[in-house]
Amino acid sequence: MTMGTDTSTTAASRVSSSDATNVLVPAAIASAGAGLIHAAAIGVHTEHIGLTRLFIAAAVAQVAVAVLAFVRPSARTSAAALAGVNLVVLAAWITTRLTGIAWIDGLQRAEAAGLADTVAALLALVAVAVATPVALGRLRATTRVPLTGAALLVAVLAVPAMVAATNHDHDHDHGEDHAHGDAAGHAHAHDTTHSHAATVDGHVNDDDHAHDDAHAHDDDHAHGDAHAAGHAHGDIQDVGIVEPSWPRPWNPDGPIDFSDVPGVTPEQQERAEQLVADTLEILPQFADVTTIGELGFRSIGDANTGFEHFINIAYIGDDHFLDPRYPESLVYEVDGEERTLVSAMFIASNTPIDDPELVDFGGPLMEWHVHDNLCWGLNDDGVPVVKAVTDNHGGVCPPGTVLAGGDNPMVHVWIAPHDCGPFAALEGHGAGQAATGTQQRADQCTHDHGDGHGGHGGHGDAVVPPRPYDPELPIDLGGVEGVSLQQQAFAENLVARTIHYLPQWEDPAVAEAAGFRSIGDGGTGHEHYIQWDWIDDDVWLDPNYPESLVYEPQPDGSKTLVSAMYMLPGDTSLDEIPDWGGPLMQWHIHDDLCFTPDADTPTVAAVIPLGGQCPPNLVKMDPAPMIHVWIRPHECGPFAALDGVGAGQVAEGDEHFCNHAHGAH
Repeated sequence: MTMGTDTSTTAASRVSSSDATNVLVPAAIASAGAGLIHAAAIGVHTEHIGLTRLFIAAAVAQVAVAVLAFVRPSARTSAAALAGVNLVVLAAWITTRLTGIAWIDGLQRAEAAGLADTVAALLALVAVAVATPVALGRLRATTRVPLTGAALLVAVLAVPAMVAATNHDHDHDHGEDHAHGDAAGHAHAHDTTHSHAATVDGHVNDDDHAHDDAHAHDDDHAHGDAHAAGHAHGDIQDVGIVEPSWPRPWNPDGPIDFSDVPGVTPEQQERAEQLVADTLEILPQFADVTTIGELGFRSIGDANTGFEHFINIAYIGDDHFLDPRYPESLVYEVDGEERTLVSAMFIASNTPIDDPELVDFGGPLMEWHVHDNLCWGLNDDGVPVVKAVTDNHGGVCPPGTVLAGGDNPMVHVWIAPHDCGPFAALEGHGAGQAATGTQQRADQCTHDHGDGHGGHGGHGDAVVPPRPYDPELPIDLGGVEGVSLQQQAFAENLVARTIHYLPQWEDPAVAEAAGFRSIGDGGTGHEHYIQWDWIDDDVWLDPNYPESLVYEPQPDGSKTLVSAMYMLPGDTSLDEIPDWGGPLMQWHIHDDLCFTPDADTPTVAAVIPLGGQCPPNLVKMDPAPMIHVWIRPHECGPFAALDGVGAGQVAEGDEHFCNHAHGAH
């Protein structure tokens, strides 16, 4: 008589008795592997004590339930504990990747998945997937599975993940995708790190402007296909210039590492890094400018400079010091009606600028400054605003205003990229006056476009003597009669912005990939590449989207980028152009050029008298107003037109001028 076969015995016999174990043991190994990865990552989260404790708890819990499952592999209670702990850890990981956890410091924002945390999550998932059916009685704990293979697989996954977890590159950050990685020292010259130059009018754009679907870009300044690979604005273009160790280009999406700066103690470095980390974490709660009025913040009326400061008088008088929860001032970058929070400006009330508490906090890393030349008056709503600076009024405030606030030292902490570091001052008058005198300021750098010691060197209203423009020198367009403070700031910031961003187009191949086409005028000594689709869009004076690029052909056949040529829509007349830069900026048109009717690559084929008609088979383009901004030296200034036919036509009654307000020597 044939007896029925014991299927459980048959199944068990398929696994070698020397390598067989209960099904819960591999799940325990997976849990232990995940716990060890979390243990390895504890050291890189010490800046957040609460987060550190959570990592310790996760590591201990995952290893503990693994040990329990090893000791009692046949118990459903072991399976339940194994599944429960790993399910909680897995759910927490998913939450941090999707939304962040607002009540845990260091996890407030969603983070990108990394190798270590992904492997830990995968191992936790394995533990949950195996232990859950055992705990529910749907899978017998005595089911036999191979041990060696499971252990080796977990080791292969966990060991590299543990190594990665100690590399200080986790995304448990102090800002969006902020990583603590390698040192952040970068050589740079006219790099693509944002100097946060001014924008005025709704059509003049900053980096955060979404330029239609064709070339929208995000806060990381990575432009993808529209700007060709390799030219994200967070990158630093090393052209061989050796820069001082401080200040360094600052990118909040990169590491916070202020090491190797001469004269900085470990305590000063730690305090400065922690201040930046805390500011990156906390300050974004003030990002919505429409809500900060309820907290007591008031604009000082300086939006026309490209940056608008909102001051909280109550916070200035309180006992908080360098506390991003109570920032004395918030700085927003202006784009028409839009305001983008870019910096805190901490203010120490009625404290000497050389007070040891200020000087010693960050040592040479931080430069405090004052504004002892601001003239305040009441606006139409009775709110105090800055109305003038003494520099432009013979050293005194004009009638109806008073000099105030000059005894309050202040320092910026940027949560947006800045080429002169996380504590950089603003440009021009916005830089204020520091205690360093004529020495190089720690909140400005080689290309900081200030005069190196606050203000604009006291030019007053005197006309600056003729001197050539050199973008390697500080930009100072002060002292030109008829130019307002706002116009000066706008022009200076446009030049600064162009110097820093335009080099992303230095390779003509990159420009062509983004849609630029030569108009075939290289024989004149300057060759224009135009992006025709960008002329009639709503983005103006933006070096990320310049309507035209100007190259100088070289004897070896290469081309050197020398200038942007910004263009307004073709239906704009010269007398309709906003007075952004006043007498500093002279626009022109070309109403005498005839182009080939090529839809993709029109080229200049003829020059005709003004008012004349193009020859057959050639067409005239709309005479769009345009202006150059040079990133190479030019004897006639940063906004100089070309010579001869290239100079075009200026407004009726005007003459082409050689601008004598240039980079300071």
